[in-house]
Formats: sequence, C-alpha cells, structure tokens
Amino acid sequence: MSNIVPFDFDKVLALAVELPGVKIEREEFLQKYFSSRFDREIVTRIVQTSPIRAGVNESVLYEIARECINYEKKKVSALSFATGSGGFVGIPVDLAQYMAHVLRISQKLAYIYGYPEIRSIEGSMDEKTQKIILLFIGVMYGVGGANKVIAEISKSLAGKAGKDILRAALTKTAWYPLLKQVCEQVGIKVTKDALSKIPNKVLPGIGGVVSAGFSYYCFGKGAERLHETLRKNPVR
Repeated sequence: MSNIVPFDFDKVLALAVELPGVKIEREEFLQKYFSSRFDREIVTRIVQTSPIRAGVNESVLYEIARECINYEKKKVSALSFATGSGGFVGIPVDLAQYMAHVLRISQKLAYIYGYPEIRSIEGSMDEKTQKIILLFIGVMYGVGGANKVIAEISKSLAGKAGKDILRAALTKTAWYPLLKQVCEQVGIKVTKDALSKIPNKVLPGIGGVVSAGFSYYCFGKGAERLHETLRKNPVR
C-alpha cells in the first residue's frame, strides 16, 4: 500500500522559497547569458531595460530559454532519481525541492521575456510576490485562465520601468478578480497532480529511474507551457 499522504501546498511553497539558490538575481542572470553573445554596451542596455527593448532577436531569446529549460530539467531529473528510490514519507520536502526548480525556471523565463525584478523570492514571500509566482506555476500546471492573466500583465507593463511596477500591476487592473481565482486553483491543481502521478515505488532501485524520467517529462512540459505563454506575450 502506498504511504502517500495529502499535504499543504502553501507549506510546500514556503519550504521551496527558503531553499538555497531559488532566488534568481535579474541583473546577474542577464549578464551571464547575454555577455557571451553581445558586447558590454548592449548587455548594459539589456539589464537597464530588457532583452526585447534592447533589440535582441527573438531567435536568441528562444535559444537562451531552451538552454535554461534544459538545465533546470536535468537538475530536476537528477534530484528525482536521488530521492526516488525510497518511500514517499518526505513528499512535502521532495516536492519543495521540485518546486524550487519551478520557481527558478519561472524567474529565468520571465527575465528573458522582459519582466522586471521579481522581489522577495528568497525567504518569506509577500502577498504580491506570491501572486505572480503562483500565476507562473498556474501556467506550468495548465490552470485555466493563468495564461490570459499573464498576457494582460505583460500588456500592462509595456513601456514602463521601475522595480515596483510588477507588484503594482497585480492589484490595479480590471482582471484582479481573475488573478485571485487562478491563485486559489493553483494549490489544488499542483497537489492533485503530485498525489495522482507520483509512481508507487514498490521495486527498490527501479523507483529512482521511473521517478527521474517522470519528473523530467512533467517539468519539461510545464516549462514549455510557460515559455510559450511568455514568448507570445513578452513585455515590450
């Protein structure tokens, strides 16, 4: 019999944001991925505005996004293999580690496609930061309406600058009720998916392989959903 038990997604998310390396610093990230492709002047413009506003070709953005997705996907697969050969007593902890990579790829893709700094990821998240993160997770998990809200946020941020514009956009728009509805669905969707799809590790040694392959596929599928949404709805 499986020893899977229900868990609180809010607690899982709280655990995830406290894990080392979950916070992606926008400036550091952009410099790392664009400095090998462009000269210092263009990279400075990318950091000060965004890759899109700095005139970076869409094919380059796509290439960097693919690189980031593949990197995080491999990390998730390795993590899943390492934790996949035992039971599921520690599911909240294991899922928190998985969600940390979800948070990492969400930030990376957002910065590639023009989003400003997402603050308060490391440590306790405030309400506005949690909302944007939940929207990204919602898109990855196919929560209805999440992609539409992201599209509207991208439009509302077009041509604007400043560290707090993203947080302000989350509360001063006509689609705020939809945002609240999507956020409420995320925890339910993620929890149900995790409980229904995690394989039962009956055979020692095989569970790690199955879990790694499953996580690789599921994480990749979710990351592709988010990538497609942000690619079609960049902040210009």
